[in-house]
Amino acid sequence: MKKYSHDLTRSIITVAVLSAVSLPSVGGGLYIGEFGHPNQGASGAGAQALIEDAATAWQNPAGISFLDGKKAMVTGSIIDLELEFEQKMPVSLQPPAVADAEGGRPASNGGDAGSTALGGAFFYARPVNDKWGWGISLASISAAIMEYEDPEDFSGRYWTTEVTLLTVTLMPAVSYRVNEKFSVGLGLPILYGLLEMDVAIPGVVAGGAEGLAEIEDGDDIVVGVTASAMWQASDSLRLGLVYLSKTELDFDADLSLTLPPGALPDSVNTNVEFTFPQTVRFSATQELNESMTLLATVAWEDWSAFDEIAIGTPKGSGALERNWDDTWKLALGLRWQPDARWTWRTGVAYDSDPTRPADRTADMPIDEQWRYSFGTTYERDNGHKIGLVLTYADYGSGKIDNGGSRPLSGAPWTVTGDYSSNRILFLGLNYGW
Repeated sequence: MKKYSHDLTRSIITVAVLSAVSLPSVGGGLYIGEFGHPNQGASGAGAQALIEDAATAWQNPAGISFLDGKKAMVTGSIIDLELEFEQKMPVSLQPPAVADAEGGRPASNGGDAGSTALGGAFFYARPVNDKWGWGISLASISAAIMEYEDPEDFSGRYWTTEVTLLTVTLMPAVSYRVNEKFSVGLGLPILYGLLEMDVAIPGVVAGGAEGLAEIEDGDDIVVGVTASAMWQASDSLRLGLVYLSKTELDFDADLSLTLPPGALPDSVNTNVEFTFPQTVRFSATQELNESMTLLATVAWEDWSAFDEIAIGTPKGSGALERNWDDTWKLALGLRWQPDARWTWRTGVAYDSDPTRPADRTADMPIDEQWRYSFGTTYERDNGHKIGLVLTYADYGSGKIDNGGSRPLSGAPWTVTGDYSSNRILFLGLNYGW
């Protein structure tokens, strides 16, 4: 069997890794906040200024010392992703490189890349005395998967055909109440990430036999910092501010390669550096009357720091450019408590677009985002609370107009289209005591 030269093998490895490694979209930028806690029902509006349950330990640690006693909560959620791309380039204009795996035209849309995943969290918050409090939070998204149904012929297969991501975050936190109206907090979020991904390797010529790169067992643990403050500005107005530091996941993974045309699989070690940028969130809650509270949040995320994904292997290194912009989040919500038993919430949130059609890719089809949420909580005779939350997240059309050259061969390679469906449904339950 004919083997590739050393230089060509190195080139294929570099192209495969640079084409492959990304993460599926998980928020305004990439952050996600839907773990089934009650404030999800308001699309996160007012989250950093609330002190009503144990999720305070996660949303703003400074608020722990304002709680009237120890609180605990467990949540669970079902996350349903629907993601369908539509190739819009006319067949007559498609360059040969945008073909199916056998060189025919046109390349397919890839089918629905969505799937269903599970999420959940545990929160505990406890004031120690009139000054100090502490808490701990554990939140996870289990096996979030993006997998195109028709990967062999998908026009965006050189970006990705399948992604599996597991994240778990543990955050211990402390709170100090400076005076009756003002407190500060500090948290240390410890993030564990696990990444697996498949991506097609282009043939040397358009229509030539293709290969496959599989990134397996990529994992890392990083520690960040959360600093926060809360101010009871008046009897009816409360303000909260949270800063989350920049963190970098350095996935230490195995890269398995099946090289075209039909060469024996190869395996190398690889490191993938992925940046989660710093963010600032500001929230306010304003009591309108005894039963209604207006909720609001403004947030900034420094996604311009996400300019590239750094890749390293023993046979070469490089970077995958992203060229993202900072994003802004605006959220408004309403909390309504008509009686002592029931509490209702609703809210809408908007996140700005982090990128442009020319830079957007099929592994991260993130556009501007709208979230619409509803939730309710019922208090039982024993004081325990059970709640239901539902969020519909619209991730926009995700238009892609990505021109350039096909890897290795240099032939024209253009992916043009958008997503007819690009949404996530979050259904969550919570139980607090």
